[in-house]
Amino acid sequence: MLELLAPAGDIESFNAAVNSGADAVYLGLQNFNARLKADNFTENNITEYIRKAHFYGVKVYITVNTIVQNNEFNELISLVKTAVNAKADAFLVQDLGVAKVLLGMFPGIVLHASTQMGIHNLYGAKIAEKIGIKRVVLSRETKLEDIREIKKNTNLEIEYFIHGALCIAFSGNCYMSSLEQNASGNRGMCKQLCRLPYTAEYNGQKQSGYLLSARDLCLADNLKELADAGVSSFKIEGRMRRPGYVASAVSVYRKLIDGIGYGKKLSKTDTLTLKTAFSRGEYLSRAYLDSGTPFIVEKNYGNHTGIEIGRVKSVQPFKEDLYKVEIISDREIHDGDGLKFFDGTTEKASLGVGDCRNISKGIFGFVTKTKVKPGYTVNLILDSETEEKLLGEKRLIPVNITVKAIAGEKLSVKCRSNSIETVAESVEPLEAAQNVPVTSEEIIKQVSKVGDLGFSVAGVEVETDGVFIAKSVINQVRRDASEALREAIIRSNEPEDVKITEFNIHSVEGNKNPAKECQIINEDTKIVKHSDLYIISPDVYSVTRVNELIKNNAIPLEKAVLKLPLIASGEDLKILDRLIEESGIKTLLSENLYGLIYKEKGYDLIAGTGHNTSNTYASEMLKNLGCTALSKSIEFKEYESVLPEIIIENELPVMTFAHCPVKTLTGCDCTKCMYRKGMKLSKNGHKYKVRRVRLDKCYFELIGD
Repeated sequence: MLELLAPAGDIESFNAAVNSGADAVYLGLQNFNARLKADNFTENNITEYIRKAHFYGVKVYITVNTIVQNNEFNELISLVKTAVNAKADAFLVQDLGVAKVLLGMFPGIVLHASTQMGIHNLYGAKIAEKIGIKRVVLSRETKLEDIREIKKNTNLEIEYFIHGALCIAFSGNCYMSSLEQNASGNRGMCKQLCRLPYTAEYNGQKQSGYLLSARDLCLADNLKELADAGVSSFKIEGRMRRPGYVASAVSVYRKLIDGIGYGKKLSKTDTLTLKTAFSRGEYLSRAYLDSGTPFIVEKNYGNHTGIEIGRVKSVQPFKEDLYKVEIISDREIHDGDGLKFFDGTTEKASLGVGDCRNISKGIFGFVTKTKVKPGYTVNLILDSETEEKLLGEKRLIPVNITVKAIAGEKLSVKCRSNSIETVAESVEPLEAAQNVPVTSEEIIKQVSKVGDLGFSVAGVEVETDGVFIAKSVINQVRRDASEALREAIIRSNEPEDVKITEFNIHSVEGNKNPAKECQIINEDTKIVKHSDLYIISPDVYSVTRVNELIKNNAIPLEKAVLKLPLIASGEDLKILDRLIEESGIKTLLSENLYGLIYKEKGYDLIAGTGHNTSNTYASEMLKNLGCTALSKSIEFKEYESVLPEIIIENELPVMTFAHCPVKTLTGCDCTKCMYRKGMKLSKNGHKYKVRRVRLDKCYFELIGD
């Protein structure tokens, strides 16, 4: 069965998701989730909302998808214990240490690998399955063919983002916000510096724009293809978005998924609904699904653009600091609508419409403090009428009611929903009416008052022989039966019980060996030396190139360490497997979960900074998976590792891209590659250089200059 998974950053968005038809919601509590700036939920109210979701058959997944430090595990366990007791269906994790502790303390707990874990190929999926993960939220960079391979070769559930914002950097390995502003994206505090304008210096020219701002994702026309490949959960991004966005996205995708067997496509009306709710220029309709390097960036815009509906006809002074604006529009403008004004591609102003007048056909006027100019393009960024309608939807569970009102017997009310049935009776038997008996119509009216519990009446059957019943008695028995049904439905949708065991949070002892720093021996070819090992980070992953680096730098083969790329599609893995086998290298530096598979292939492993190892338990997990040493997280290093530590500080990537920044600047495609070394990006005094890495495809690293 296909699942539509919706974001719930606050209570209003939770209600919008449920009422609009979501099958599941994902949400965070007050800490340890990757959207700490959302309102989120608390340990005091989470039980109430999980129960509400389960009444409607909606699952609740709790995000504990940040990296965690040693001194925070007691708080983390308390939070998870509350959610386990509240009957949460699953927990999303990024941190290997968190996965280890939760699996150890809560036998039977269901863990999903967050997209922050960076799983994007079969090797990584197999490692996730090995450690006890039940579902993987694949990286947005995952190719369609790799989804098929994961489905065919594992028992994992597959979740995939189909709509919403797209991070420009590979998820889980963006450090710009952390290093520039001490606000870690891996801790839920991302400052979205990628959405700011940058200046690029490339090939002797300069170009400015939103050069790191990705367009939004909309895979609506690919749902059947994704389902056929193995995706079972379609995920909408947006825990920081308003409830109207959630309602719009869920309602549109609900219709598409329900019609997926027919390959239903997105209609023009639904496209406008989605784009008005939120979009940055044109949507990415395929994104990274196919081979090659797609155009990802919308360099003209860094924020919501909505849909174009007209232009400013005239602007006249009205009163002090007020202007009377007239707009020519092919769409009716309503009070409460949100508008944005552009001069070409430059955003000039935005405002909320109030007291709008239809001056004549296609011309609308209102008064505002916002000064705009005639000729500006007008875009709709909030459709108040559509959102009000969507947010007014209420999800109800159909119930059939059977009433038996016979003299000498107790009043009986039976409520049934699908296969679940409950019965309630009055305290005393009924008496025959002395004067006017209660009618079937009156009984039906009273027992049908179940809307406040979330039910809608599908049908009522009444059997009566002319009795008197006080309305208060009917109401009480109806309440007893319907409330019992509600509880029975909630219980039927709860997950299996998860055990809670004792776990000594301080049981792991760290490695006592001092950390050793690497020495740069060849900056141009990215080779560093650690003790007697030489770590090679080639710009081209080929046997020829790696052998050349080994020979030119006089590296003994038994001391060579090949650093694996952060991202590797299935086609890239074929190149890596061949390279590793034919080069004769025996030690690998892993930067992503997929790299750990090579222990099973007989190679020695070192865990690199890409694993974001930030606590002792994560280092123990890496040791259990075959690593003999590690480099700690770029961001959080104050813990004892059970593995010897290697310090690699040389030009660590701040971001890693699966798109081509050269395409963004030049508009070229891969058939006419225009890549040249020396590209640099800058913003507010911060400078970065761009390095290309080649396998089957090109990847790019953004490195502090």
